Amino acid sequence: MSERSIPHDARASEPRHMRAAPEVLVERIEAEIARIRAARPALESRLDRAGALLVTQLSCSPLLRPIRARIAADGKCRFLVRSTRAPLITYTVIPGTFECSCPDARRRGKGCKHSVACYILERATSAQQKGCSACDRGLVFLGEEIVDPESGEVVEAINPVRCGRCSGSLTLGFARRWLESQRWHYARSRPENPHSYCLRRETDDQEIFKQIVEFIREYGSPYPWWGHVYDQLPLGEWCYWTMGDIIENTTLINRKSLEQVRIDELRNTGGGGIQWRWLHGDDIEAARAELWRQESTQDELLGEG
Repeated sequence: MSERSIPHDARASEPRHMRAAPEVLVERIEAEIARIRAARPALESRLDRAGALLVTQLSCSPLLRPIRARIAADGKCRFLVRSTRAPLITYTVIPGTFECSCPDARRRGKGCKHSVACYILERATSAQQKGCSACDRGLVFLGEEIVDPESGEVVEAINPVRCGRCSGSLTLGFARRWLESQRWHYARSRPENPHSYCLRRETDDQEIFKQIVEFIREYGSPYPWWGHVYDQLPLGEWCYWTMGDIIENTTLINRKSLEQVRIDELRNTGGGGIQWRWLHGDDIEAARAELWRQESTQDELLGEG
């Protein structure tokens, strides 16, 4: 499966303006909540719930933050907000209009706790500097041609990559090259879940290993697997993830091919069903039937042997 077939909204990046010094960000959020409370007293209860969501956002590690910012193929930001009641469910909030996909927003219109929290967070972080002269808030937007998964046509898309000049952190390109250069071991103890792993002790630079782990957790997309949620990052023809231990105690990085992820979703391996629709065509049921036919044929041939 070629990287060129992956839509860029699957390649997650977080705008640099979403990062502020914690103390400054807390002050801005508190001031914004007070401003809205005075201007819109009818939102009192939703402000309380949004405030609780923001407390979780500020107190959690990058792996557990309920609100993420993601750049779509059109270069525009989307907020992904993890449900507090059902962690496997994620809602989408559109900046600007702050429309949310949650049931509460569909029933009552704008103003659910997810959209209010995202509005406050965006307002509180909007005063951040815009990066160096080579980027926009820490991102460089590269144009390239990709295959539109819906139409099959080659279209111009935007691939946001982090600015190496001012962000002081890794880039997608560096992370991909580093990961592909490691020694990968097949996980023989888990034949029901085909994947490989690389070991921290076998890497040349322990500090880079920790930065890669943080990068995967910060920029990966939530992916459920038998009741747990891991942040998985698609790069090239692979997706990468780590387990839930703290970074200092993380000893390995896992990976599996995107083709295996596609098959897992069709089989419902992991119990999450279809999570990354960009891995599939329009007719998922037909793809399931074809996979079942191929596996049945293979079983029959093995039985005859």
